[in-house]
Amino acid sequence: MPSFEKMFMKSDGKPIEYQGNTLVMGDDFPTEGTIRLRLVFEACNGEWRQGVCLKVLGEGIFSANGHESPYFTFWQDTAPPVVEFEVVGDVSDIDVKNVWDVGDGVMDSGHNGAAMIVEEIPNGRRYRCNDGYADDDFDDIIFHIERLE
Repeated sequence: MPSFEKMFMKSDGKPIEYQGNTLVMGDDFPTEGTIRLRLVFEACNGEWRQGVCLKVLGEGIFSANGHESPYFTFWQDTAPPVVEFEVVGDVSDIDVKNVWDVGDGVMDSGHNGAAMIVEEIPNGRRYRCNDGYADDDFDDIIFHIERLE
C-alpha cells in the first residue's frame, strides 16, 4: 500500500496526485465571512478512533456549546453527528485535518497513510480521509463542513 507520508515529503507538503485524485495533508477551509458553520459526520469506517481537528487561521476563536477556543477537536464517537459552531473575530480560513487515536490516548495526524480528498459541495466542502493505516480507501472518516450564514 502507498505511503502518502513519503509522497508528501517528496512534494514538500504540497498536494499530490494519486489514482486520479488530488490528495492533501490538511485543508484551509475559507469562511468567506461566514459566522456560523456546521460540521456533519457522514461515515466512519476506520479501525481506530477518528476525529476532526479545526484551528482558526487569523485573529479569532471558535464558539460552540458555551466553549471558546482557537481550536476544537471533535471525536466521531463522542461528538453529536451534527455540530454547529461560530467563528468570532477576523477569521478568513480554518485549518482542517483528520485525526485518530490508535488506543493509546495520543491524537495522531498527518503521517504514514494519512491523506484527504477534498470535494467542493454547495456552501462548503466534503472530506474523505485516510488515517495512518496505509491503505487507499479514503473512508476512515468522511465529513463535511458547510457555511450557514
